[in-house]
Amino acid sequence: MGKNEDFSKVIKVVTELMDVTDQEILGKTRVTEVVDARWMVITLMREKGYSTRQIAPLMLRPERTINNALSQFSDR
Repeated sequence: MGKNEDFSKVIKVVTELMDVTDQEILGKTRVTEVVDARWMVITLMREKGYSTRQIAPLMLRPERTINNALSQFSDR
């Protein structure tokens, strides 16, 4: 399965589970539910074996943002 297919499946699962849209996840909003959903997508993609460098363009974010999300989310 390709990177885009994996990403689409992960987004679909997270949007259904968290009751947010994919546009919200990929957008700039900082509403707690959306931030949590965004983190879930990043974490699930990481667990599937994708690097932060591969995840960043899919999430429309810089690689540094992905690294920060992975390292700092548990601090919340």
